Amino acid sequence: MTRPNVVLVLADQWRGQDQGWLDDDRGKTSAVRTPHLDRLAETGAAVAGARSNAPICGPSRASLVTGSLPHRHGVVANDLPLPTELPTLGTALAAAGYRTGWIGKWHLAGLPRDKWVPPAARPGIEHWVGVDCSHDHVDGHYYTGPDTKIDFSGYEPKVHTDLALEFLSRQGSEPFFLMVSYNPPHDPYDSVPERLRCYDPAAATVPPNTADTAEQRDTLSLYWSAITAVDAELGRIVAELDRLGLRKNTIIVVSSDHGDLLGAHGLRAKQSPYAEAVRVPLVINGPGIPASRPDGLFGLTDLAPTLLGLAGLPPVGADGQDLSDRLRAGARLRDEVIIGNWVSCDNGFDQGIGEWRGLITEDVTYARTVDGRPWLLYDDRNDPWQQDNLVEAPDAAARVATADAELAALLAAAEDQFLPADRLLEHVGMVEAWNAREAALRGDRARLLPAR
Repeated sequence: MTRPNVVLVLADQWRGQDQGWLDDDRGKTSAVRTPHLDRLAETGAAVAGARSNAPICGPSRASLVTGSLPHRHGVVANDLPLPTELPTLGTALAAAGYRTGWIGKWHLAGLPRDKWVPPAARPGIEHWVGVDCSHDHVDGHYYTGPDTKIDFSGYEPKVHTDLALEFLSRQGSEPFFLMVSYNPPHDPYDSVPERLRCYDPAAATVPPNTADTAEQRDTLSLYWSAITAVDAELGRIVAELDRLGLRKNTIIVVSSDHGDLLGAHGLRAKQSPYAEAVRVPLVINGPGIPASRPDGLFGLTDLAPTLLGLAGLPPVGADGQDLSDRLRAGARLRDEVIIGNWVSCDNGFDQGIGEWRGLITEDVTYARTVDGRPWLLYDDRNDPWQQDNLVEAPDAAARVATADAELAALLAAAEDQFLPADRLLEHVGMVEAWNAREAALRGDRARLLPAR
């Protein structure tokens, strides 16, 4: 068979409510414009139920490429290295004869963040250009080799797109996989160049679960501007695939590793169970995938096995499902997704967000803390902005008990013992790497663990 090419565009911290194509007003931010994504959604599978299983960069990215949850792949917090012996989407495609490339952020190679990622640390990825992790979105740099650092001028998404187009121009007879990993719309939000700021803060509609202030309106308008700028770069990639005659045999996927609270519920960034952190964009467009708005949910752990299924290859990972047949049929996806914060760190920890596990169905979001305490229960159909936590409601005890029992069953099936952070880090062999990242990134706030 002729295997399809795969282009996966991943924009960091793009929350799922901010997509132009969404036609459901529940939990949608209507102002954002994404015309290129919308065109892909019109002729492909546009998944409103896409969710990040682990709403923080490193754990989510590791789950995306391995098809497994953090307690299995070991990247239970940011800046921990992905174990190189694990099968990944990249290793599976490379073994099947794909030319593999990755442009931009990797964030799975441990410390330091500013570095070239050697082949051993990016299993299955032959061609890589970028920085392991950097948020210099303007006038930054990238690496093309261990000793080759290239400074660039301008906005990083355009530079990364230029590098992606260069990769596409060198196609041969073999199929290819290309990941384009943009940093925006991740903060700093004011890094969006003035010429790309296309939203009026005064006209911004602030969601009802978010304080309506001038600062919040400014932040939202900058964030949406970054999304629209990334969407324009997506348009350039699609246009180049058309120009090269590659589009008809290329699966194009657009998603994110997690969302962004952006002030919702008085919080920022991610690591929480709220929809702003967990809900992500997902559009899959390509051969054999009809236009559909499939019901049900899709976790990022499902992405690797599903893409391999679309390519006619066996899946990787222990927790994701191959949903390729359901996408081909425009059928319902999965009924529930496990979510969690395996080890709290950085701004999540600073905001009092600890370790938790949860589940999402089309009806509810439920989470419990590491000490076994029910924490959040939201009726997402009737309360899309998650303003009424039902955990303490006298008439919701049965719903809480049902959700907790379902979560317990899902965790047991996933072999997740829900260990406290120190025991989990020891269990996955990451104590030394954790101490290194804490010392380097947290200084006198470092939470160091005894060496084992």
